[in-house]
Amino acid sequence: GQRAAEYGARVAVIESHRLGGTCVNVGCVPKKVMWYAADLAEGLRDAAGYGFGASAGAHDWGQLKEKRDAYILRLNGIYETNLAKRGVTLVRGRARFLDRRTVAVGDNRLCAPHIIIATGGRPVVPDIPGSALGITSDGFFELTERPRRVAVVGSGYIAVELAGIFAALGSEVSLVLRTGAALKQFDAMLGEAMLKILGEEGVRIDTHAVPEKLA
Repeated sequence: GQRAAEYGARVAVIESHRLGGTCVNVGCVPKKVMWYAADLAEGLRDAAGYGFGASAGAHDWGQLKEKRDAYILRLNGIYETNLAKRGVTLVRGRARFLDRRTVAVGDNRLCAPHIIIATGGRPVVPDIPGSALGITSDGFFELTERPRRVAVVGSGYIAVELAGIFAALGSEVSLVLRTGAALKQFDAMLGEAMLKILGEEGVRIDTHAVPEKLA
């Protein structure tokens, strides 16, 4: 939207949630904050071996979440400011098509020769009994306390990252894989190395396991 406006187009952005999409709100940006916390925890545990008198001590998950959320909120504001600077109209709500060149947002109608659908996606929740008891990666960022025990179901990079973060910050973690491998979309040696590292960090690796229900 911003780039089109820079080239002189009249632009409207329709958003029902926070600006920035998945990456800024429930993806790479807040995940990196959690990763840095996990990296610091591991560094503090190794500090004595390098002559430092520091120790990790207790970690305040709630305080980290509060500061992380404030950082993301500031980014949301920056996105909104940048849209306004470029003359982009921000419309809050959900759009539906009335015809190929017209959408409705509540009682408002917007017409344009070009309408771009960039809504992103949603996590797939397994259709098993008790699935509502679990959370997706979106729910990870809503946790106000660190769970004492957690099972991460999945073999992709998001599951591997979350398992590592939980473990580094003190949770007892199981990583549940449908097959015997992780990171299958990457080189096999990377998946093998990551499972080895996670195992050394205390993560339990359950292979060839498919959850049948949650209780």
